[in-house]
Amino acid sequence: DAHRALELLEEYHSQLMQPQDRPLRNAIERVIRVFKSRLFQALLDIQEFYETTLLDDTKSAQQKTFETLQVVSKWEQ
Repeated sequence: DAHRALELLEEYHSQLMQPQDRPLRNAIERVIRVFKSRLFQALLDIQEFYETTLLDDTKSAQQKTFETLQVVSKWEQ
């Protein structure tokens, strides 16, 4: 889970207090910013949508269409 990975990364980051840890802290801060970026979050949403809607064989094409239109409406706002 990406959110749990981010939490673990932030926790690890918070433990780096020594002066020699500064380069690693800076590098981890960059990774955290990427994880928190809007694009990354959108990609996670797309992956979840794909797995829970489009790959669900129990849903009809009509249901998938309805859910796809709901998702796109959310993203367009």
